[in-house]
Amino acid sequence: MTDARDLIERFNAAWAAGDLAAVAECLADDVTYSPNAWDGPARAIHGRAAVTEAFADHLGPGPVLGPVWAAGDRVVCEWQWEPAEDGSVLHGLDLYRIHNGRIAAKDVYGKITTGPEQVLRRQ
Repeated sequence: MTDARDLIERFNAAWAAGDLAAVAECLADDVTYSPNAWDGPARAIHGRAAVTEAFADHLGPGPVLGPVWAAGDRVVCEWQWEPAEDGSVLHGLDLYRIHNGRIAAKDVYGKITTGPEQVLRRQ
């Protein structure tokens, strides 16, 4: 059985490397992806092929990733983008559900804040 935390660490590494095939390998056939509602109501995407297609243009260097926490079949990963010119920061977390060693669901939650507090740093 795949360790849930290890699975998300591998998923994150594949994402950062831009390796779409490795990202897709981490997904269950019936995966559900629920993005944050950046531009209006969010719509869930279902199935490995559709989710992989949705991820294709977003792979590569992105937000600073924080620690990954796992409890049973649930995993959380904190993230934060570099501050914008106006000092605002987009940060949040991804909540994963793992089933049979693959990602069965990825839900994204984020918010934009302003101010000097920076929780995550690039290593």
